[in-house]
Amino acid sequence: MLKRSAWFGVFLCVPALVLADQIELSNGDTLAGKIVSMTDGTLLFNSPVLGALTIPMTKIKRFGSDGAIKLQLVNGDMLEMVVSSATEGVVELTLPEKSEQLQRVSVDQIASINRVLAKPVKWQRKLFAGANLQTGNTEAQDVDIDIKATRETKRDHLIVDIRYEEDRREDGISGRLTTSKRYYALGGHYNYFTSERVYVYGDARAEREPTANLEQLIKVGAGGGYRWVETTAARVEVESGLSWVSEDFINNSVDEQYTALRLATRLAHVLTSDIDFFNDTEWLLSLDNKEDQLFSMDTGLAYRVNGHLSLETKLHYDWDKSPSVGNDEDDFRYVFGVSWGF
Repeated sequence: MLKRSAWFGVFLCVPALVLADQIELSNGDTLAGKIVSMTDGTLLFNSPVLGALTIPMTKIKRFGSDGAIKLQLVNGDMLEMVVSSATEGVVELTLPEKSEQLQRVSVDQIASINRVLAKPVKWQRKLFAGANLQTGNTEAQDVDIDIKATRETKRDHLIVDIRYEEDRREDGISGRLTTSKRYYALGGHYNYFTSERVYVYGDARAEREPTANLEQLIKVGAGGGYRWVETTAARVEVESGLSWVSEDFINNSVDEQYTALRLATRLAHVLTSDIDFFNDTEWLLSLDNKEDQLFSMDTGLAYRVNGHLSLETKLHYDWDKSPSVGNDEDDFRYVFGVSWGF
């Protein structure tokens, strides 16, 4: 192993290396030269003394660049900045002309250097199940099942979800369990990015709740969105567009069909290393009759037990300004359960 003093002696003999990229290996050796590229966890480094070197990133303790280099993060973001190591496993990124604007990034978040990689197609699936069982003086059985799949690339984002809810309560007269709520939903949402943050979307959802006299609720719409925040810890998206809404009821309530203004938000935030917060909202306002309005919110917290298992507590809230006969405008549902991501 070469001692640092020996390397510095070599550097002094080579005036061209006064300004150079530098790396420090895990064994203590320090090299100066030029960072050529990095892909698949291997750094290509050109040393005037040793020539072209390929070095696994796992062997590199720290590294820095004399000028701006291009970095692609694992989420697809592209950065062109000066790199210097703050601590082992973390680098500091600065713009060449604005060194006071500092950004820290973990080394394992860097996918490539001076190479543009296609953002991999990534599917994420999550199965959530919640249940509430009561026995004794009160008999009750509540079940919530939510299946969600997302596919994301640098250019588009697809979300598909299926939800089923059922509540059963003991009848005070017969003593039998009767179904007080049965709800089905199937939805799909697609975003296509025209730039890094601006996108157009298409959205469709079908719901059915016979216990609330709702034969079917269909919502189909399109519009534009903006990814307001995109970091490793948070994502915020806002959307606006138009939707066609159709409500068909089982009882003698008047069926509705109308075009509505759609406003929606999606927020996900990592509160701590183990706890995530999420909040999705949607508001539909009829362009024909202001009495026809729908609002929904799905919000909660998820505690990550491990890489796949989480404990979740959440609130489903639905508001219908003109509900069917015999039903309230507001519908709250508090759910606690477990989810499995894969």
